[in-house]
Amino acid sequence: MADPKPLQHAATAEPDAGKDRDDRTLATARLVLDITTTAAGERELDAILHAALDRLRGVVAFTGGSIAVVDGDDLVIRAAVGPFEREALGQRLARGPSQSWRVIESLESVRIDDLQAAGRKVTGEQAANAVKSWLAVPIARNGIGIGLLEVDSTASAAFSLEDEALVRTIGRVLAGPVDLAERYVAEQRATQLRDAFTGVISHELRTPITTIYGMSHVLRQRHTSMDTVALHQAIEDIEGEADRLRRLAEDLLILSRAEGGRLDLAQDPLVLAHIVRRAVESEAGRWPNHQFEPRLPPGLPLVVGEELYVGQVMQNLLSNAAKYSEAGTTIEVVSAIEDGGGTVRVYDEGDGLADETREHVFELFYRAPEAARRAPGAGIGLFVCKQLIEGMGGRIWARSRDGRGAEFGFWLPALREDDEG
Repeated sequence: MADPKPLQHAATAEPDAGKDRDDRTLATARLVLDITTTAAGERELDAILHAALDRLRGVVAFTGGSIAVVDGDDLVIRAAVGPFEREALGQRLARGPSQSWRVIESLESVRIDDLQAAGRKVTGEQAANAVKSWLAVPIARNGIGIGLLEVDSTASAAFSLEDEALVRTIGRVLAGPVDLAERYVAEQRATQLRDAFTGVISHELRTPITTIYGMSHVLRQRHTSMDTVALHQAIEDIEGEADRLRRLAEDLLILSRAEGGRLDLAQDPLVLAHIVRRAVESEAGRWPNHQFEPRLPPGLPLVVGEELYVGQVMQNLLSNAAKYSEAGTTIEVVSAIEDGGGTVRVYDEGDGLADETREHVFELFYRAPEAARRAPGAGIGLFVCKQLIEGMGGRIWARSRDGRGAEFGFWLPALREDDEG
């Protein structure tokens, strides 16, 4: 006869298991309600995502977690919780053969019980050495991956099939807030860019047009009686303002293309050294009181991008370097092979960049107080540079040099063999 104790245990265990499932189902429903309620009253995407992770902790046991959003060809971590939060926030993962991108592109969740045994590790120096199990689910809208929700643990096999199903549910719930928040940001961006057109046309275009018109009128009336020095000065003023007008028009064209979102530019093979050399020669003619020193080593790789726009970026960076540094100083232009691509760095001997300036220098309309005092400008040139370089799959930066001056530079990916033809 069977021992009745196991039967008694089985009889009492079933209701307990059922109660646990009911409790978890209720907790999940509350979590979904919390997320949707938070999203309804909060337009800031990062706040919505962080709140979702905090609430998820009450239902799934994990060490750390993060939510990343697709930004062009990058996956950017916008919210994180846990001991590795600081190193996780802001991490960017380029599109490629990574586990995270496979989750997004396949729209299938992945659960790994032992990362070491699977020959994988998470990003982040501290997390890579501590995390043992990992669960990731896609955040998708209309059949397209727009983000990634992941949780991890320092224990092996920390997540069950039930955990995976629950996290997938939260991933589906997050799709709406992520999509709406991104649409809201896009609308704000479009409004800001439309305002930029109005501002530039109303104010910035008036000065060069007025100068060109006024000096042309003077020349027509008095060119026969003007001395040579005054005549040459008037012609220089017209040329300078015409060039300023041309550059503003080029920037406005980029603003118009950027209004719809991230620029999608050509990926043509380019000889970076030739573009840099032409830009330096052109700007040296415009700024004869500066010494331009290009350093272009042999063997630079072919990069990919649009030649016209790489030249436009070079003109902007070189012109800014000359504009915001004293006459007689040197502007160095250094190109190199780095990280599977080509870099260009422009060094000036100006006042450098304060920390608060460096954080905002590529924002539309931003002008540092010291820059505004030194020279006129519309505050759109560096914003345009950023849009162009990122639209070509590159990255751009600004920093102070050791000692005196600033460095502005960009990186473009090298042409790969499978890009040819």
